[in-house]
Amino acid sequence: MSRRASIWRWQLIFIAAVVAIAVFVTALKPTLFGVPFFTAGLLLALVVTTATVVVPWDRLPPWAAIAAPLADVIAIGLTTAAPDIRLGFLWVIPITWIATYFSMLAVMASIAVCAGFLFTLGNQSGLISDVALRVLITAFALGFLGATIRIGQRQSGAARRLLHRRSEQINRIARRAETHERRVTEIIDALDTALVAVGDGGRILKMNDAYRRLYGRDGYGAALPAPAVEYDDREGEPIPVDRTVIARAGRGEHVDGERVWLYDVEGTWRALEVRIQAIASEEEEGEVALVRIEDVTEALALAQERRTVTAILNHELRNPLTAIVGHVDLLLEREDLPPRAADQLRIVASASERMQGLVTTALDTSRARARQLSEPVDLRGLVEASVDSFQPTAAANRLQVKVSGAQTLLIYGDAFRLRQAIDNVVSNAVKYTPAGGHVDIVLATAQDGRAEVVVADTGSGMSPDDVARLFQPYFRSERAERSGIPGTGLGMVVVQDVVTAHGGTIDVDSALGRGTRMFLRFPRRQERISAA
Repeated sequence: MSRRASIWRWQLIFIAAVVAIAVFVTALKPTLFGVPFFTAGLLLALVVTTATVVVPWDRLPPWAAIAAPLADVIAIGLTTAAPDIRLGFLWVIPITWIATYFSMLAVMASIAVCAGFLFTLGNQSGLISDVALRVLITAFALGFLGATIRIGQRQSGAARRLLHRRSEQINRIARRAETHERRVTEIIDALDTALVAVGDGGRILKMNDAYRRLYGRDGYGAALPAPAVEYDDREGEPIPVDRTVIARAGRGEHVDGERVWLYDVEGTWRALEVRIQAIASEEEEGEVALVRIEDVTEALALAQERRTVTAILNHELRNPLTAIVGHVDLLLEREDLPPRAADQLRIVASASERMQGLVTTALDTSRARARQLSEPVDLRGLVEASVDSFQPTAAANRLQVKVSGAQTLLIYGDAFRLRQAIDNVVSNAVKYTPAGGHVDIVLATAQDGRAEVVVADTGSGMSPDDVARLFQPYFRSERAERSGIPGTGLGMVVVQDVVTAHGGTIDVDSALGRGTRMFLRFPRRQERISAA
């Protein structure tokens, strides 16, 4: 409410009381109008009321508004000249007005004005004692009233300020919450994973852009004219409405990695991997489920392509390998071969036979045929045979390859696959160690009783990021790519598969510029472990 309206309201209350008294005086005791001060007081009250309507209070400073209640105090003081009528009680209205909007000093000054009128115009008896008591009683009453109102006003003002600050804090918190929610929504919308929150009965509460694109929904969640349809298989049967992903989430089912095929709005088949789990919710919302949908179409196509390429390569490798093995056998039957040439041919034959075994193993793995790893294997013998096969390459690069440690290190497993893993580790050590370096292989029993093979080289080493990604399929570091050394990025994947299948572990300690150490650890006891 503006200052002008507030002044009008208080003045209206005051003038209404004055007019009412004037009416009663006219009816009951009209002789009072013969008292000049009484009449002057009534006229002053009317003049002040008219002034409050005319004066532009909003243009004046706030303290100027005190002129109206002070004028009312004077008007009431003039009316106290009327004998036998206690019109001084009307001072309650302007004193309350002043105490509400102005300081306690203004209240005390107004009470002093009231006391002055009581000493002068209000002294009809002539006795100083009567006037003094009247002044004291009036001053105490008005002072108590003003003090009470002023204290209450301060408290209410402090409460208003406190509420205002709290309101600002709440508004800031609300703005921050709104900004946080908007930021979270933007992050969720930027994800490639489709997310949708589903309430009881399959009611969609919230979804991200990936879900909208996948299932053909607009920004408000409504289905577009050509909605997507879920199928049990590619070009299979449509899934009934009560068995769709949203319907199952609405019933609170738990799903972890289930495959669903979707024929989307663009007429494309998509393979989806669906997960449904319960999430926290408000009591009035009921149970809420979060649906996570991964589009694995490209991953499936890539996996199929890799399987096809692998199968083709495996089959195409068999014929040349067979030819190599056959011709090496024929050469070894010749009696005119120098001893060194015969030794080298035997190494070639051994490598070719192992390559044939690798091809056969890859084909067997693709057909998911499991074997039992239960034959006794001497890791020392496998390591020495592996070193012998890489010795020509090491010698050509002036590398020293040394085997030390336990002379016999027996475990139980698949000798062929263990040799495959050791060959990959030794091959990497030889390939990535510069000329003049050395490769040390140590066989020992670890503190926990497991058999341990440590292959350490003085190569270029790897960064922590490269070590973290070392066992990812097809990963090769930038340094390896730049070096021009051939490789597929599958060797360490094979090593990890073999070691894991034997119940072992593999650890890598490497840093740029100080080489690499590989720790292969296997259990010593005989276990029945299924090959991967």
